[in-house]
Amino acid sequence: MCLCSMIERCPAWLLGIGIVLAPAVVVGDVLTKGDCERPSAHVDLRHCDLSGRSLPGADLRGSDLRGVDLSNADLSRADLRGADLRKADLRWARLVEAQLTEADLSRADMFHVVADRANLDAARLFKTNLFGALLNAIQAHDAEFTQAYMKDIELEGADLSGATLRRANLLRVVAMGASFRGVDLSYSRLTGAAVEGADFSQARLAHSQLNGADLRYAVLTGADLQGADLSNARLDGVDFSAALNLPGSLRVVSPVPAVGGPSR
Repeated sequence: MCLCSMIERCPAWLLGIGIVLAPAVVVGDVLTKGDCERPSAHVDLRHCDLSGRSLPGADLRGSDLRGVDLSNADLSRADLRGADLRKADLRWARLVEAQLTEADLSRADMFHVVADRANLDAARLFKTNLFGALLNAIQAHDAEFTQAYMKDIELEGADLSGATLRRANLLRVVAMGASFRGVDLSYSRLTGAAVEGADFSQARLAHSQLNGADLRYAVLTGADLQGADLSNARLDGVDFSAALNLPGSLRVVSPVPAVGGPSR
């Protein structure tokens, strides 16, 4: 297309050389550089230091926070749906009741983060460091926790239905009354886990380590336990009905309702 507004007005010399100017092509959505003092939604905040900031209820939907220092920040009730937080520093941050649906937290450092009652539906936490995190009563349907480091975390009353936790380190996790329905925990480490009364219906626990775990009154209906290590686990009242590949040495104890429910 000629630079002129009308082809007939182009000078003969420009037409003669046959220049063709293709229209500009925009690849993907380029986020505008955000204001670090007033961080907002759908902006690029990678240049910001947000450590220690008080941002409760902040709207950061879809923002680019890759590698950003958010340590010790208060993001309680913040809206981080679809945000990119890969490799972000979230050590000691508060994410209580935060909205993190479809957020990408892969390889983020969430050491001792407090995220009770947060929504992590379909969030991605691949190889995320969650050591000592408080995730009580979170909702994380279909979330991705593959190879996450989740040692000494709290997940009491959490709902992780349909999530993937393959090869995750959940050593000494406290998840009493949590829902792991349909969760893939293959090759994960749950040694010494406190999962009393938890629901593992239809879960895949193939080759997982549950040795020394407290599974009293847990529900493992239809769970796959191929190669799972349940040595020295507490199994009083566990419901193994329709469970697959029960270890040959396992002594199944029929579930007996506890007076007042599972003891805590």
